Amino acid sequence: MYRFLTRHHGRLMPFRGYVPTTTIVPNYKPRLLVRRNGTAATASNGGSTGGGEGRGGEDDDLPWYHPRWRRALTSLVIGIKLLAFTHLVVSKVFIISQCEGPSMLPTLPTSGSVVVNNLYSRGRGIKVGDLIAAHRPDDMDVLLLKRVIGMPGDYVVTDPMAAGKGEETMMVRVPEGHCWIAGDNLSHSIDSRFYGPVPLALVMGKVVAQVAGGRRWFSTPFTEVSEDE
Repeated sequence: MYRFLTRHHGRLMPFRGYVPTTTIVPNYKPRLLVRRNGTAATASNGGSTGGGEGRGGEDDDLPWYHPRWRRALTSLVIGIKLLAFTHLVVSKVFIISQCEGPSMLPTLPTSGSVVVNNLYSRGRGIKVGDLIAAHRPDDMDVLLLKRVIGMPGDYVVTDPMAAGKGEETMMVRVPEGHCWIAGDNLSHSIDSRFYGPVPLALVMGKVVAQVAGGRRWFSTPFTEVSEDE
């Protein structure tokens, strides 16, 4: 290195306290660098030799060389890991779901896509006013999207439309482990008024955003009231 830095001066410049030395490694055998065309170059002098195929012997110990079967196996393992990670994200974190029907007008259009956060599955962290995706209790094959009106222990009006018209209605208490849901468009919604409270175990997740038919994030529209009030 000292000679390289001073070679343009034509002579070695004095350097205090430094004496160039050469380290001799006993029994050193130059390694061969395998090229794609099957030839090999000596690592010590940069020369080349012919006739090598780049397989077998010490060449297999090179850290960057792998046989074709090993590269294929590595690609397969990476693909499996990618699929497993995608499945984890879709089943446990976020999923994009298609929603149709007029039951959530004007909050949601009759057709569009929403983002469901599966971290809220089984009712974890769900509050009154949240939009949720859940299985319908009387038909598990149907996945519905409604708004939470009551949580366990809350009192709710079974038919708000009748109460608004001055007709007779009743109030019920949401049992433990259940929630009361309803559509924003009550006149075109089939909800807890028809099949009762929904078990929290059937909640798939919380709707956090709309991605088709208009893009926006959802937040709870209700104002929380303290116990003092």
